[in-house]
Amino acid sequence: MSENIFNYDKHDYEKPLLFLGERQGLFDTINRHYPRIWTLYKTQKSLDWDENEFDYSSCNADFKKADRATYDMMIKTLAWQWEADSVASRAIAPVLAPFITSSELWAAWQRISDNEVVHAATYSEIVRNSFDDPSTIIDEILRVHQAHERLSRVVRAFDEGFRASHEYALGRLEPDQATYNTIFKMTVALFCMERIQFMASFAVTFAICDTGMFQPIGKSIQKIAQDELEVHAELDRAVLENEMSTERGRMAFEQCRTEIEQMLAEVVDSELAWIEYLFSEGRELVGMNAKRLTAWTLFCAKDVYNTLGITTDRYVFPQVNPLKYMEKWLNISKTQASPQEQDIAAYKVSVMRRNDEGVVFDDEF
Repeated sequence: MSENIFNYDKHDYEKPLLFLGERQGLFDTINRHYPRIWTLYKTQKSLDWDENEFDYSSCNADFKKADRATYDMMIKTLAWQWEADSVASRAIAPVLAPFITSSELWAAWQRISDNEVVHAATYSEIVRNSFDDPSTIIDEILRVHQAHERLSRVVRAFDEGFRASHEYALGRLEPDQATYNTIFKMTVALFCMERIQFMASFAVTFAICDTGMFQPIGKSIQKIAQDELEVHAELDRAVLENEMSTERGRMAFEQCRTEIEQMLAEVVDSELAWIEYLFSEGRELVGMNAKRLTAWTLFCAKDVYNTLGITTDRYVFPQVNPLKYMEKWLNISKTQASPQEQDIAAYKVSVMRRNDEGVVFDDEF
């Protein structure tokens, strides 16, 4: 049997590398070398949900009665979110699979890829249920060129990873430092998208929902935000921190530092350009303006810079959260309604654990 399918000669079960180690054989939960990654995998399982859990029918009326500025902002934000999650659903586990040589990391990223499908399907269901003629909205969304440009830097890193992945799977690339550098840069790009760009979009969505409109959309995207912040971005961070503790990780960072710094700047600048566009042409939003959204974006970006140990004079990062309302939206328990009021969003599955096996109880009933 080809070692691409099952590696009978695998010897590194006791300490597999996350990437470019010996090809995988048995799926191993006996040897645990990356407990943080395994915990995040389990957390993602516990947060499992479905795109059809929320009834978006009321959003049809909300879109019809919304003022033009609110309508445009919601459509333009949904356009980018739908596009970005469509990319993520196809560009994480499928692209990184040939490189991954750890059971824990494979479990985590394949589960997150499945979760990204739920996210992309959620935006699709929002559009399908919120408009009389969804096909016209698809056309409208695909015409938002600024949304495509906003994602362009991350997509370039994903495309580089896509090409290297296939070349490596075909045996045309060596598991050397150059190949590893490509993986490292793609992981940084993924972290940028999930920790900076998604967070900026969520702020717009939740500001609109704070007006009382589009509540089902708010609840579903609140679930998406929980996934992205609590699991996806934390897995990216865990992978990067682990790799930067290794010699090849430190070498990748030094060899690619200029590209990485440029990537971060391009991502942040694209967000600031998007914010300027979003609040142009007379568009306004109650409780939100370009200055506040810019501060929130920089607040999120600061976390990525700090994780990577990069300093910059290009931006002035806020020291505290400039959008306090985001705290309630990013902590689902703070906005939990009763099931009679609206669809509930705060729950986890598979969180009950039995610890009484083998115990004999003396109680008589």
